[in-house]
Amino acid sequence: EAAPQRLGSMREISPFWYNATGVARIEIDPNADAGAAEEFLDIARRSGAAVVPSIVDAMPAGAMAAILADPESRDRHVEAVAAFAEDGDFDGIDLDYEQFAFADGRDTWEETRPHWVAFVERLGARLRDDRRTLTVSIPFVYDAERTESSGYWVYDHGAIAPHVDRIRIMAYDYSVGDPGPIAPLDFVQRAIDGTVAAVGSPEKLVLGLPAYGRKWPVSTVGTCPPGTELDGVISINNRTVDELIERRSATPTFDEATGEWSFTYDVVVGEGDAQCVQARQVNYVDADGVRLRMDMARAAQLDGVALWAFGFDDDAVWEAILPTTSAE
Repeated sequence: EAAPQRLGSMREISPFWYNATGVARIEIDPNADAGAAEEFLDIARRSGAAVVPSIVDAMPAGAMAAILADPESRDRHVEAVAAFAEDGDFDGIDLDYEQFAFADGRDTWEETRPHWVAFVERLGARLRDDRRTLTVSIPFVYDAERTESSGYWVYDHGAIAPHVDRIRIMAYDYSVGDPGPIAPLDFVQRAIDGTVAAVGSPEKLVLGLPAYGRKWPVSTVGTCPPGTELDGVISINNRTVDELIERRSATPTFDEATGEWSFTYDVVVGEGDAQCVQARQVNYVDADGVRLRMDMARAAQLDGVALWAFGFDDDAVWEAILPTTSAE
């Protein structure tokens, strides 16, 4: 319902429900409502924002790397992406191919890296021929090297930079499996500095801003009744966190070092002798935290910011960012 009001403030909007499921297959996510997706696209096009859908690598580990390693299948995939962009009359494409980083294994990076660069070069030229843009959403690097401490150098930020219009830096998800901050400020600064160093210039870089958090189970006392398995890691966002705070009578505290809020609460499962108590920890970035990170992007003279994700935000987020800039 906020889409008509907010989309006009954006330079680009990237619908996040398209999956690459084969060398020549790009499909809407099976969990997406196709009718609602088309309705949103109609609203987005009327807003004046460029519609640049994200394509996610939804194949098993190693599958996309294998496609890109073969010149023939690589070219087929380029043509599939270009045809998808043309069929949808999109302004550009955003690639969100994360399996290289998080599923394939670091020992594959040296082999995958040049194939990825060749693919991006070919796709960028192909889309420009159609007067469309190419964006990539990729993890950060800490420096311009390829060491164990360099970050996700498999994406070769410097080599692909001449062939893309924008690189969105995924400067979040610092803590996933274990409790902790989402995007602590020192980590964000290292990601900015390292990616600028790798690319050689800030002019094509866009900083990803998290408008979300997570809650983790941190301890359990007692024996939980059979069939009442407790929740694992659960995502929250700026639209849901206030209700959680009120429902659990929690008291959030702000950490100036990380630029984030956190709180804990207990959940009782079962009753009588058959019960357990689970302690949970919540960390999240609020509207002021979004603004802090946006200010870091501005200080580094990056090309803009990208909010992850539209729908996670609330009015406070927009009040924090709109006076000085528009969201990606």
